[in-house]
Amino acid sequence: MSKSFSDYTPMEQLAIKQALFKVLAADVDTKDPDSLRGYVSADIIGRYEQTGAKSYDLRIGGMKVGTMSVTVSKETDERTERRFEVTDDAKLDAWVRGDDAQQFWDAYITSHRAEFARWYFECMGELPDGCEMVEETIPAQPERVKGTTMRVDPKKVAKALGSELPGAVAGLLGGAR
Repeated sequence: MSKSFSDYTPMEQLAIKQALFKVLAADVDTKDPDSLRGYVSADIIGRYEQTGAKSYDLRIGGMKVGTMSVTVSKETDERTERRFEVTDDAKLDAWVRGDDAQQFWDAYITSHRAEFARWYFECMGELPDGCEMVEETIPAQPERVKGTTMRVDPKKVAKALGSELPGAVAGLLGGAR
């Protein structure tokens, strides 16, 4: 008769879980395209690109145990934004050393004059010499694939595997044995 996971001491349970984690972590790594997760993600992203289907049932022996879905960014429209930009370093340097900015200059680090000028603008609402607000058009972005998400119910996995799953592992998944 096999042991249930709860039959092990807490220290033994920790050692078992850590060993399983070490062995399994590489296979489920979402950042490694060569991992099992990377392989399956690439497959369902390919399916999404061909068919538009975003969600897939995860099944073991015909029993649904979870879902895996393609995540996509939202489409954006073209927009215009204003951003602060230094356009003339010499004029900005002269302004920074002038009487209008001197009291503020001492509070900021000399090597960051562009950041100081932006900070002054945000504080005073006045553009320093050598700076201007520049409009930038940001092109529309189509919807794009960001990656995949996966939801798996450990109890359903334990139930789907049934007697094929050793008692200790079934206990880890929350299955009854």
